[in-house]
Amino acid sequence: MKRVTLKDVALEAGVSINTASRALNNKPEISPETKEKVLKVAQSLGYRPNRLARALRSNKTGTIGVIVGDIANPYFSMLVRGIERTARQFDYSVILQGTDEDYDREEEAIEIALAEQVDGILITPTQKGTDTIEELVASGTPFVLMSRYFKELDTDYVVMDDRRGGFLATEHLIQRGHRRIAILNGPLHISSAIERYEGYLQAFKRYGLDPDKALVAEGCLTVEDGYRAALCLLDGPERPTAVFAFSDFVAFGVLRAANELDLRVPDDLAVVGFDDTLFGVCMRPPLTTVGGSPEGLGEQAARLLFDRVDRGQTDPVKLRLPVRLVQRKST
Repeated sequence: MKRVTLKDVALEAGVSINTASRALNNKPEISPETKEKVLKVAQSLGYRPNRLARALRSNKTGTIGVIVGDIANPYFSMLVRGIERTARQFDYSVILQGTDEDYDREEEAIEIALAEQVDGILITPTQKGTDTIEELVASGTPFVLMSRYFKELDTDYVVMDDRRGGFLATEHLIQRGHRRIAILNGPLHISSAIERYEGYLQAFKRYGLDPDKALVAEGCLTVEDGYRAALCLLDGPERPTAVFAFSDFVAFGVLRAANELDLRVPDDLAVVGFDDTLFGVCMRPPLTTVGGSPEGLGEQAARLLFDRVDRGQTDPVKLRLPVRLVQRKST
């Protein structure tokens, strides 16, 4: 079938092409009656705006690239949901890519986004190197880091207050009477893992306690990671009585391991996650967690990016969003 053009809409509505364009783009100086008529004609004809033509006129494609670590992780799903909601408000489309925490895939995802000539990029970096982010800086394409940041790079970012979150989770377990508290942390090249561990240590220090280094596990990002690490820590005589997991996703693996070992949560083992994702309330028992709002972080990052696209470069904006303890039945 022949593609319906702006000219077709204008002819059918009995107006000029310029008037039809103004009506479809919600521009001023068009009467409400004319605008309504043009919109009805466009809908009846099945008109779709030509993004390429619009890009040539405005030097913008109306798209942004979004690059996250693991699309299966409910944290990133909620993050993207916040981004998409905000993008619609600004009349932008989203090109989504996942890296599975692989540095080569991150590099490829950035190359694809730049090749698509997106107007900006939102990215949760793998943090296994800085070359990809330095490439973004050199490209001149506006970008914002989400959930993670580099101390050595002066860039825009939006993150949770991870250090505070690590403290709140550990303090909660200490106040519940636990002393043998394990942490199933993410890889320590990731900024959020570093800061959550610092918060964990800070809580022990605040209460005059010494953490057991044997109860510290690193490299946990997935459900399977949490499951394997929890089996190692829990299947022994000196097992912890509580676990602080790097994320809700990792905590799901801890709950699975506890169930297989016939450990009752919270009677035999208390578990705290991080991120406050939707699936936490669906667990049995519902998961105690720390978090702000993944959707809110996505919204803030998207708004910051669109401000960059519209206004250009200014001094880097570094946002650290507040977190809170969400107490449920797992502790």
